[in-house]
Amino acid sequence: MNPITGVIITSVLIVIGALVLESYVAKKKKMTLYRLSDSITNLSCGMMERVFDFFLSVLILFGFQYIYENVAPYQIPMNIGTWVIAILAFDFLAYWFHRLSHEINFLWAAHIVHHQSEELNLTTVFRASLFAVFYRVFFFVWMALAGFNAITIGVCTMILGLFQLFTHSRVIGKLGVFEKFLTTPSHHRVHHGRNEKYMDHNYSHIFIIWDKIFGTFIEEDEEPTYGITTGFESANAYNANFSYWRNLLIRAKKTKKISDKIKVFTKGPAWTPDDVPHLPNEYKTDDNGNRIHHHIPISFELGAYILLNVAITFSAFAALMVVFKPYKPGEYFPIEELFSNHQILALVGIVLLSVFAHARMMEQTKFAIYIDAFRLIVLITLTFFAFKEFPFANWLIPTASVVCGVMLLWLIRLGVKASKKEAVIAA
Repeated sequence: MNPITGVIITSVLIVIGALVLESYVAKKKKMTLYRLSDSITNLSCGMMERVFDFFLSVLILFGFQYIYENVAPYQIPMNIGTWVIAILAFDFLAYWFHRLSHEINFLWAAHIVHHQSEELNLTTVFRASLFAVFYRVFFFVWMALAGFNAITIGVCTMILGLFQLFTHSRVIGKLGVFEKFLTTPSHHRVHHGRNEKYMDHNYSHIFIIWDKIFGTFIEEDEEPTYGITTGFESANAYNANFSYWRNLLIRAKKTKKISDKIKVFTKGPAWTPDDVPHLPNEYKTDDNGNRIHHHIPISFELGAYILLNVAITFSAFAALMVVFKPYKPGEYFPIEELFSNHQILALVGIVLLSVFAHARMMEQTKFAIYIDAFRLIVLITLTFFAFKEFPFANWLIPTASVVCGVMLLWLIRLGVKASKKEAVIAA
């Protein structure tokens, strides 16, 4: 088995195992952690971010390795001691990247995606912005300049990512002595709270010591209320990624001073120009003025249809991670293959179109069924043209055609039922 394939399969199994375990524990504790639309939106954001990272991470690692070999004044040898230093240095940089992402609007425009959900569970880990891919470079290039090679930086990224699976859990209580120096689920729940007393605290990823050193630490004394203060009510990963940018551009356009137009992007989220108010909140309230928890009602049959199609999309996403040979430091990297490989382009197209179509189905918007029918036809077409020369084309293409055909028939059934329901309501 290809090493990268093994890593991907192992990672997927770890994530699935963790999700099942958290769901089981939550059921025992009678906690509601997962809502279908929210979890799928989280995964959709994650797939979009990874698709962009797939293209850029190879170039970034290539650049980091070049800096390590040709610019860094000293190349750090790797041993147990320097690995500890590398993880500490990476976590320190991650703290400041995270903190500044809450304090500077053009950075917050990317990081806000991670905070939009009013739930907190393991799928929240995957809710990340595609723009964060660009920003990470400027914070972690210092590792390469300090003398750490690209592999070390990549491994530190994976360690931090895996640790976040642990910190995003709601079923784990306080952990005694570990609360003193590690970022625990309790600490990170605080960070995701929109409660005024909790906001802008606990930025650390692995070691909570950075918050304690720089004065941003606070204990959890009650479970927070999650989400962003302005609310976000969409299951569309594209809206999630671009909504705050739209907010900033609208305010920058309306304000008269040139300096204020710039400050809209460089000041913090609480600031707005004197001549332009903040845009209206998105959340709804009840008759008493209390905020209503965002929830998209989805029938069992529609939920089953969407969930199975998300599984197909995730299969395409996983295949994308496997198809391309990863860059190894010291080797020539054929950058042009990223943009000319038909299999890669087909899989990217399938994932990006599917993310959009799944959101339309969840929100049950106008033309959602037609958009999803188009997605299924495109999936069959791209699979045929991109993979017809592959050794396993003799089973892949028929299987994809049958599965999409069945889904198309199911979609027609859903459309007929929806039409009958609308007719009854109209009558």
